[in-house]
Amino acid sequence: MSKPDWEHGISLRPCTYADLGQIHAIERESFPENPYSEIVFINLLMLAREGFIVACSGDSVVGYVVGTGMGGEGMIQSMAVKPSFRRRGVGARLMGSAIEHLSTEHRRISLLVDVGNEAAIHLYHKSSFSETGRVIKAYYPNGNDAIEMARGVSPNPE
Repeated sequence: MSKPDWEHGISLRPCTYADLGQIHAIERESFPENPYSEIVFINLLMLAREGFIVACSGDSVVGYVVGTGMGGEGMIQSMAVKPSFRRRGVGARLMGSAIEHLSTEHRRISLLVDVGNEAAIHLYHKSSFSETGRVIKAYYPNGNDAIEMARGVSPNPE
């Protein structure tokens, strides 16, 4: 699944256990108030398998996305990009890869996002996600609400 981006030197591939230390560092940098623990990432890797995708620059992990699903519903569980690699299209490529993966088995993909994370909301809109109207009050440690966003997917012809 490694998809190179020759212009920026970024490739995408499934996550391995060896990546988890770098992923946890990105998580702590991206979500300092309440980062997922390494144990959470081990569980997500076991649950998501090929839906846990990393973006790499050389041997360094610079971003990740975790997509899981059950029944007809896919879910983006978590996504983050190393700050020095943001605004370079890494997040859009990760999201596109997760959508592609989840679209094989799910009719709808949803996610939760901090109402104050305008950059993420913009990225999700560009990836055809829309607000569903569902709001979870004070969901995040900073007291911010989470808004649910979702998108449908085209059936995978087989």
